[in-house]
Amino acid sequence: MPGELLHLVRQRIRVHGPLRFDDFMSLALYSDPHGYYRAHVPGADADYHTSATLTPWFGRLVCLRLQQMWTELGSPNEFTVGEVGGGTGDMALAAIEAAAEEPDFAKALRWTFVEPMPAVAGLQASRLGHLGDSIRCVDGLEDLSGLTGTILANEVLDNFPFRIFEIGEHGLLEVRVEASRRDLQETLVPVDAQSDPALLTPLEHLEAGDRFEVHTGIQTWAEGAAAALESGYVLVIDYGGVEPSLWTDRPAGSMVTYRRGRLGLDPFEQMGNTDITSHVNFSELDRSLRAPGLKVRAPASQREWLKDLGIGRIVDELRRQEAEARDDGRHPDSLSAMAERSRVQSLTGTGLGDYLVLEAGRS
Repeated sequence: MPGELLHLVRQRIRVHGPLRFDDFMSLALYSDPHGYYRAHVPGADADYHTSATLTPWFGRLVCLRLQQMWTELGSPNEFTVGEVGGGTGDMALAAIEAAAEEPDFAKALRWTFVEPMPAVAGLQASRLGHLGDSIRCVDGLEDLSGLTGTILANEVLDNFPFRIFEIGEHGLLEVRVEASRRDLQETLVPVDAQSDPALLTPLEHLEAGDRFEVHTGIQTWAEGAAAALESGYVLVIDYGGVEPSLWTDRPAGSMVTYRRGRLGLDPFEQMGNTDITSHVNFSELDRSLRAPGLKVRAPASQREWLKDLGIGRIVDELRRQEAEARDDGRHPDSLSAMAERSRVQSLTGTGLGDYLVLEAGRS
């Protein structure tokens, strides 16, 4: 792990004592300049891939839903998509390309990246700068005030810092991070479950030794999204679950790490070079969006959401192209169509297809 980052964490522990996991995670992922998301600009060698980077068809299908939302709002002259954590801009590129097929929607569409990381914002600007004034980048949701359109977050909330708790034999324990002579390690600290309503419900469903996570920033993010939205929608796509199955299906907790395409369970290994994530509590997200007055639809699986948008027709067309090219002796074209069909089908297969999609709106 980078020595500077380890030194920073040790220093915080010396001053404040064992760190809550969300405080440690904030340092490991977001501290400048050595945190994972500060030091790693997304690209071809990324440690993980999203639906949007897997195939442009995902962005095109998302665009179809965005166009439906635009129509539902009465086809306003300007419809802004505020994409949070847009990464390499693959979603935006595919969606804007698809929107060009509907000139009225394309004319109304504006795309704003909500990106606090300067290096990533620079990447987005370089990839989409040729699109002119319809593309811009802002630091935070507060810069979207008065938005008519959709706030879009695809595989973002899972990286929000979270606390980790364990059910003890005699009460609730919190996982904290302390420093040993050579490394970092976990320590368990008793906490009062009565102090936070979010801690009480999991206790009813879990047993001694079980763990669960609580994302500390989701409520604040939902409040910010609602405050920015004058008229339109919030669209969240991520891996996660609803209560209580979110906890009972994963009694060991859902915290994992990603590095070079491999899953891990040790957040201290290669700190600064490793992503840390956990499943999103969509029940909590639902409550957090309803509180400021948004109307929320029950989350659907990405599988069902994409089927409703017509992904089956895309698979059928790619299968037709594959067969036609094979029959004509164009084997490279046939293989290309087959590979693309496989990528599109993976969007609804086990894994990505199990992601949840939540929509909330204000008209």
